[in-house]
Amino acid sequence: MDFSSGVTRPNSRRSWQRALGGKSGGFTLIELIVVVVIVGIFAAIAMPSFSSMLHRSSVRAAADEFYDLLQYARAEAVTRGTIVNINAAVNTTQIVVALGAGGGGTVLRQVGSNGLQTGVTINANVNSVDFSPTGTASVGACFQVLYPTDTSIASQYLSLLSSGRVTAPATTKPSGC
Repeated sequence: MDFSSGVTRPNSRRSWQRALGGKSGGFTLIELIVVVVIVGIFAAIAMPSFSSMLHRSSVRAAADEFYDLLQYARAEAVTRGTIVNINAAVNTTQIVVALGAGGGGTVLRQVGSNGLQTGVTINANVNSVDFSPTGTASVGACFQVLYPTDTSIASQYLSLLSSGRVTAPATTKPSGC
């Protein structure tokens, strides 16, 4: 034994095992399998909650993006001093912001199927809104952003007043919608 450090060191493997209390370190294959099975069970339990969380996040992101588009269209109308139209064409997933009444002019911004969140639907009582150079809207409108295949997800609602004011997305349906 080496007494230079003041600590004794066992020389043989049997001495090491005695020093460790008779057991060797590490874990067995069976212990590893049990842990993997337990983790798998927890993952299977968590998956439905995780997919609902992703759907809820998609609805919120789409509502925020649509809110931003409405604000953008209004700001462009005031800045450019001309009518700006926001149009959600029927049976498409595209939302177009363009110059001119009815959206017949230059396209300023277009959000297509890759822009809005996949699986999210926007229901509205109008298909098109014109913003005047003073910032007022041609019509008041209500918008519902939802995930139609998952009814457990709360819809997000936005409203557009004829004054041009857009309410931020909320889970409560605005009065008058």
